[in-house]
Amino acid sequence: MLSLGLGIGIVAAGPIVDRWPRRPLFAVACTVVMLASTTLGAGTTFPALLVHTVAIGVGAGFYETVLNTIVVEEFEEQAPRRLVFIHSGATLAASVTPLLFDGLRGVVDLAWYDTFRLVGLVHVTLIAAVAFVPLRAPRSRTRGTSVADGQDAGDDGRGEERPRNTASQSDDPAARRDDGLALAAICATTFAYVGVEAALTIFVAEHAASDLGLDAGRAARTISAFWAGLLAGRLVIGLSPRAPGAGTTALLAAVAATAVLAFGLGWIRTPEIAMATSGFFLGGVFPVMIGLAGMAMPSSAGTAVGLAGGLGSLGGFVVPWFTGHIAGRVGLSIAIASLAGWLGLLVAAAAVARLRQGPGAPR
Repeated sequence: MLSLGLGIGIVAAGPIVDRWPRRPLFAVACTVVMLASTTLGAGTTFPALLVHTVAIGVGAGFYETVLNTIVVEEFEEQAPRRLVFIHSGATLAASVTPLLFDGLRGVVDLAWYDTFRLVGLVHVTLIAAVAFVPLRAPRSRTRGTSVADGQDAGDDGRGEERPRNTASQSDDPAARRDDGLALAAICATTFAYVGVEAALTIFVAEHAASDLGLDAGRAARTISAFWAGLLAGRLVIGLSPRAPGAGTTALLAAVAATAVLAFGLGWIRTPEIAMATSGFFLGGVFPVMIGLAGMAMPSSAGTAVGLAGGLGSLGGFVVPWFTGHIAGRVGLSIAIASLAGWLGLLVAAAAVARLRQGPGAPR
């Protein structure tokens, strides 16, 4: 239900972010998450929890698209690298936050809904902080306008959005042409990536425990190994002197596909190594492709980012479902090996995206 909510929020945000001021949109989306989180309590029923979970996903998906779009428009060719670092922060938080809550439970009596309320309170600080962040106005509202030479587009010092300096953009029309086929290929990569990420997170610990006979603690650590690999991979991609692009993404994902296939077929017997390797070589996929999505549709970067992110959430909904059905028929090991096929789709789609970009684009 969280993935469903994220998908709805991400897709819905795209065209809205292209047309409306970003500061109030971000604040409203954070408010939705805050209200949905802080209103949970001891009397919450399971159906109500599902509704709140969808609302949390919608709000979080919406403001994620706001942020991704701003980064794409602000940094343009450097957006994929910037997004790698931003999504590294998300990966680090996803790894650390459960540990922090676990530590808090050793000090205070922390109910399940208290953790949601703490998350909601954090969003109050995000709402307050956005007042101090310079944000550009949507391109659709500023097309044909410009600011004085030497003046950066963004915040005017009074918290108001200034028009983007369109005069600084490339005069080459081809450099600004929308490419629907490239965007479709990028959406295919995010669909496959998020689907595989979700399926591995759901099934790899069960495979390690039931098929490989590992104790529950070590089986759970296979998930941590995957996410640690993702974080390390993102940091390496971000710090690399070579600008990350679709071609590099395809090559690295091919290595990850090999590792997943080898693990599922039993050729790699240590699950931590297989998961850390897979995560490492998949680390840059999502942030890089989200950045390239906005570059593929410069006239509607928010819509493009929303479509790519939304298709990713759909993959997180669909691929685990297929994987579970395969596991029910032929076992978890084959089901995990089948994820290499989705990664093959990712490799092919990323290669198409690279071919559509031309010789001057990041490789």
